[in-house]
Amino acid sequence: MVGLLLGVLLGALDGTMVAVALPTIVGDLGGVEDTHWVVTAYLLTATASTLLYGRVSDLFGRKPVFLAAIGLFLAGSTLCALAPGMGTLAAARALQGLGGGGLLTLALAVIADVVPARDRAKYQGLFGAVFGLASVLGPVIGGPVVDAAGWRWLFLLNLPVGAVVLALVLTQLPLPVRRREHALDLRGAALLAGAVGCFLCWITRGQEVGWADPQSWLLGVGAAVLAPAFVVSQRSAPEPVLPLGLFRNPAFALTGAVAFCVGAAMFAAILFIPLVLQLVQDRSATASGLMLTAMTTGLLISSVGVGRAVSRTGRHKAPPVAGTVLITVAMLALTRLDPATSAAYTVTALTLLGLGIGLVSPVLVAVAQSSVDVRDLGIATASVSFFRNLGGTVGSAVGVAVLTHRLNDAALDVDQVSTLPEQVDALPAAAQEAYALAFAEAATGVFWVAAAVGAVAVVLAALTPALTLSQVAAEEPGDQYVPGTSTSAAAPTSPAS
Repeated sequence: MVGLLLGVLLGALDGTMVAVALPTIVGDLGGVEDTHWVVTAYLLTATASTLLYGRVSDLFGRKPVFLAAIGLFLAGSTLCALAPGMGTLAAARALQGLGGGGLLTLALAVIADVVPARDRAKYQGLFGAVFGLASVLGPVIGGPVVDAAGWRWLFLLNLPVGAVVLALVLTQLPLPVRRREHALDLRGAALLAGAVGCFLCWITRGQEVGWADPQSWLLGVGAAVLAPAFVVSQRSAPEPVLPLGLFRNPAFALTGAVAFCVGAAMFAAILFIPLVLQLVQDRSATASGLMLTAMTTGLLISSVGVGRAVSRTGRHKAPPVAGTVLITVAMLALTRLDPATSAAYTVTALTLLGLGIGLVSPVLVAVAQSSVDVRDLGIATASVSFFRNLGGTVGSAVGVAVLTHRLNDAALDVDQVSTLPEQVDALPAAAQEAYALAFAEAATGVFWVAAAVGAVAVVLAALTPALTLSQVAAEEPGDQYVPGTSTSAAAPTSPAS
């Protein structure tokens, strides 16, 4: 558990620390026009590889694939630290993301291998807590490290921690021995990577230069062609990357849909709440960061608490419904943020949002794992992360589009609409006040959309079939897996389980 949690913390910290260091990196390497690729390259490869890690680990075993993911992450970290330019750094970040895409997915899949079904949510809640902790520790650690030693040390610090993770996983992780013939679906893997890559690049470029740009259109067409081709390929593949038959299982299909909606609402909120706090309520970066810890605290409490509750009762139906309701209520509360909103109101809304997210995430993974055969545990785990990340990408893009459209409609008496606090602070007082009001109104539209998505998630969570997790026969750490056997949710309860 220590090794797995450290591995997840390693990947989660990296994103938040690098975001803090971006201005310093640009000042050192130049290439401001390529800055976004330092973040996008990681997101692109991490998202595209998530499902592949799930399927490959089902075929080759969790332990060697997890070790390979850590190795890729550390190799990418080393190249990032040595990068001489922005293009090289973006390429190294892509390699780092290729490893990072497997850290959380494989850690959660390993839990499904070594922990009985009823206890999985308890342990998976810890991983949610680690992610919440990373969102707080990232800026706290990243800022001082950059100031004291330089941005390259953000990547070099990954190496000793990664070495500890490698040693612990290599020597301490017991896993079932799986004997299974395998034929990796390389065609499906290539089509999936191409479809996801084109989609994410289309989203990124559309936000930057406009959706009518010819290259944006080309990327959009590429995604629209490759995605159906991937679906067709999965019908004939002997070992498909994403078995389409899983979607005939209502629990699996609805869990993926809830993950997509929660990801869309969550990422949109995380992207725009700091902007509202700084540009509308005129709070410093430090003050807004402290207020965001309310969301993290709520996530930590509910994530650990719901894991223990589900493990104790074996029932999972209520937490996702309650969590999506809290997310929706929090989004509705955020629509009322304006320059006069009190800190207490804002903190309360953020706490509700964190509580809601923490109630949903661990349980979704446990339900997805419990609704499939043991041979598909990896892909079931990966699918939750994949759909959540995909929802986050779509939610962020829609949020940016809504915000930009409403700001443009505001017809502000300023030469250029900006979301940089220092540029807004340079405006005359009257222009600053007008901009704050316009930005608050524009952000309100984003939160209304997020609330609507949250309401859809409530309905989907309520429709998810109830499953008593204690009815799922779990493999014990020493068991051997033989093709043709199953430990799916439909399996009868044995006295031992």
